[in-house]
Amino acid sequence: MPDDNYASAFGDQWQRFPRTQLDSATGVPNSTERLARCLGGPLSSLQGKLVLEAGSGAGRFTELLLKNGAIVDSFDYSSAVAANSANNGHNDQLRLVQADIRKIPFPPNSYDLVVCLGVIQHTPDPEETIRSLWSRVKPGGRLVIDHYRAKIRNFLPPPFGVAGMFYRWYFLSLPKERQFDSVKKTFDRWFPLVWKYRHSALAQFLLSRLNPIVNYYPHFRLRDREMYYEWMLLDTHDAMTDVYKHRRTRGQIRRLLASLGAEEIDVWHGGNGIEASCRKPV
Repeated sequence: MPDDNYASAFGDQWQRFPRTQLDSATGVPNSTERLARCLGGPLSSLQGKLVLEAGSGAGRFTELLLKNGAIVDSFDYSSAVAANSANNGHNDQLRLVQADIRKIPFPPNSYDLVVCLGVIQHTPDPEETIRSLWSRVKPGGRLVIDHYRAKIRNFLPPPFGVAGMFYRWYFLSLPKERQFDSVKKTFDRWFPLVWKYRHSALAQFLLSRLNPIVNYYPHFRLRDREMYYEWMLLDTHDAMTDVYKHRRTRGQIRRLLASLGAEEIDVWHGGNGIEASCRKPV
């Protein structure tokens, strides 16, 4: 991979947290529920399907695709493929490579399902990325994606917006080798306060205007403080060190899919912001 790999921070984070988001490790079906919602039905429907997974990270969804009988070609632009290989590489139904989403090294018009969750907003050009994914869907196959949602508050300073964007500018100004330690130091300064007032909606609202922590309490139903600490540190690092952070409206995503000739287009608010599913005409 080139030295200017824009996803290198993600590779670092997934090797630090290789099993944090895996349902098999947490015992909580967060990833299962997210994938099933995006697919629009039970994961048992994956049995025997040829699936292309774009941007695998440490393999939280790879594990579920394989568990439910899919034949999976998966890739990631970052060194996260090492973490995914450790988690899922033993399965002979998986082919895993490191590759750029704009230059997918798998055949076009070949897959029953192309799925890309938590990735497109972090690529240089989301529209180019979606077109690249679409090219791999076979006639009659489906594309399932998500994307950050455009909201006015994401572009406003506190107190109308959140503090995260200012922290992000600072962290991105640091050398890459210092970013994680700097994020963790800031996280450790704020986390005790965030945790102490975790049951107060007002306190959390006010704190979000001052700190960069991505707070999942209590929505993720994790077991204890330690598990929330790890998951929230992981995603705070994710949110603070992504080179690209694009946002789109539901209408923009729908119009792009329609321009590709997609059928059965369904776009809704959920998860990361916007989730979408569509089918390639036969």
